[in-house]
Formats: sequence, C-alpha cells, structure tokens
Amino acid sequence: MDEVVRLLRAQILISNTCLEKLKAIKTTIQAENKGANIAAAVQDMEPALLEMGKLEKRKQEFLTRQKLSSLQAVLASQPHSAEREIAVHLLHRAQEFEESLVREIASTRFLLEKGKKYVDFNINVMTQTVASDIYNQDAAESESRRGVKMFDSSV
Repeated sequence: MDEVVRLLRAQILISNTCLEKLKAIKTTIQAENKGANIAAAVQDMEPALLEMGKLEKRKQEFLTRQKLSSLQAVLASQPHSAEREIAVHLLHRAQEFEESLVREIASTRFLLEKGKKYVDFNINVMTQTVASDIYNQDAAESESRRGVKMFDSSV
C-alpha cells in the first residue's frame, strides 16, 4: 500500500507541475508578443513531461508485479483501512489533476489551431494578391493588371 501512496503522491506533484507549465505556455500564446517566448516555455515543460513518463513506467511495472490493470483495481483488492482511505483520496485527487490537464490541453490546442488558421489566412492573402500597374495616371484609369503576385520576390 505504501508504494501505491508514493506513486499517487508523485503523480499529483508532477501533474501539478505540468499543469502550471501548460498554463504558462497558454499565457505565452495569448501574450501580445505573438508567442515570441513559446520555445522557452515549451522547453521549460519538457523535464516535467520526462518525469511523468518515468513515473508512468514505474506505475506500469508496479501493476505488472501486482498482476492488475489499474491502481483502482489494486485499491479495490485491499481491505478497508486508514491507508486505503488515504490512497483512495489521493487517487481521486490525481484523477482531478488529469481532468484539469485534459481541459488545459484542449484549450491550448484550440489556441494553437486558431493561431495556425490566422497564419494560413495571411499567407493565403499574400500569395493571392496581384500587383497592379497604378504607378501613373494612365495605368490607374485603365485598371490594367499584371500577372505578377504582389509579394513575389521578382517584383
């Protein structure tokens, strides 16, 4: 039971760290500097994600030794005790953090997709804009158009 409690406490701590780092990434995306510091924020989150991966591996090894599929099953197989109640409370807390992470990831993904669509729109506008010959009055009156894109490197 002690190992279950240690695993759950570690999961809560790492999940909390990941949640804080993810919120920092989200704040950076929403900042007025158009995400200039996004690479630093993502690099700041990488160690927490690595720790989460290591913890998941430890948890799977523990479950393999117990020959059970989840921590819920481990707790269900234990007799009622104060340690079990603590472990159940920690399990619920860990699940709350997981749900919070899922929500934050979804909202961050939405912001990233929105930003990508904005960039795609601007690139599309730039590639479809055609330069016109309005450098003199005659050309402006005739509304003649060249077949050269406005943002081509040859213009």
